[in-house]
Amino acid sequence: MKVDNHAVAVTTLFCFYLIVGSINMIALGLASIIFAVFLTRMYRYVRRSGVKSIYFFLLSMLHTVTSLVLYSCKIFLRAETIHIYYFYFWLMVYLSVLYNFKQDAGKIAVVQSKNTNHILYCDKCTIVRPVRASHCRFCDVCVDRYDHHNIWFDQCVGSSNHVSYLILLLALINLTFSTTWDFFSTACGFVELSPNFSVPNCKAYILGNRSSVLFSIGLFSCAVLLVTLYHLIIQMKLITFNLTGYEERCLRRGYPIHDDMLRSHYYHSPFNKGFKQNWMSFIISVKQRVVNKHVDTV
Repeated sequence: MKVDNHAVAVTTLFCFYLIVGSINMIALGLASIIFAVFLTRMYRYVRRSGVKSIYFFLLSMLHTVTSLVLYSCKIFLRAETIHIYYFYFWLMVYLSVLYNFKQDAGKIAVVQSKNTNHILYCDKCTIVRPVRASHCRFCDVCVDRYDHHNIWFDQCVGSSNHVSYLILLLALINLTFSTTWDFFSTACGFVELSPNFSVPNCKAYILGNRSSVLFSIGLFSCAVLLVTLYHLIIQMKLITFNLTGYEERCLRRGYPIHDDMLRSHYYHSPFNKGFKQNWMSFIISVKQRVVNKHVDTV
C-alpha cells in the first residue's frame, strides 16, 4: 500500500503533542515549542516553494476529529445542555460550509487566446484574464477575483467561494471557542469571579505543573481560535476597502495591480466605492458573478 508521507507526518506530530503535553506543564511547553517550530518551517517551505501540500488541511481535520471524539467522550455528559447544542450546531455549520468552500473557487475556463501582448494575458493558462483575476501558483489555474490560496484548507479563495470562506472562519471561531472553554473548564475546574460568573481555573492548574490531554487539545484550540480571528479581521478590512488579498500585497509592495495603476494606500484603490457600496458589492455581486462574463469596472 502506498502511504502518504504527509498523513504519517501530521498524525505522528499531533499524537506526539497530545501524549507528551499531557505529562505535565513543562512537557507541554516543550511539545508546544517543537510543534510551533515545525509548523513555522513547514509553512515557510510551502509558501516559498509553491508546492501544493495537504499537510495543513490534514492537521485541521485531525484536530476537528480529535475534538469531536474527546467532546463526545469527556464533555457530553458533564456540560450544560446549551453548551452541547452550541458545539454540535457550529460543528455541523463548519463541516457543511467547508464542503461548499472546497467545490470551486472561481476557476476561469481555459480558452485559447492569440492576444499574447495583452497586459492581462496569462502565459501559463494561455488566456486573457478578467480584471481582478490572477494565477494561483499552487493550483496552477487562473481564479476570478483571486484573494489567496489558503493552505489550511488546501483551496483557493476566489469569487465563487469568498462568502463561504468568511462563514467558514466565523464557524471555526465559534467551534474553537466552544472546545477551548469546555476543555479548559473540564480539566481545570472553575473559579468564581462573581456570584453569577465563573471562568476556568487555569492559573492554579498551570502553577501546579499539571496537564492532561483535554488541556493540551484546549490549548491547541485556543491557538487556532486566535489565528482564525486574526484572519477574519484581515478579511473584513479588505472587504471594507473592496480589495482582495492579492491586490493588498501588490499595493503594499508598490507593484501595479492588474492594469499598471500604482497605488500606495487602501483609500486610493481604484475599486474602493465607499464602506456601504463595498460590502453590498461583496455580499450581492460575488454571489451573482459568472466566471469570464462579469468584469469589474474601474
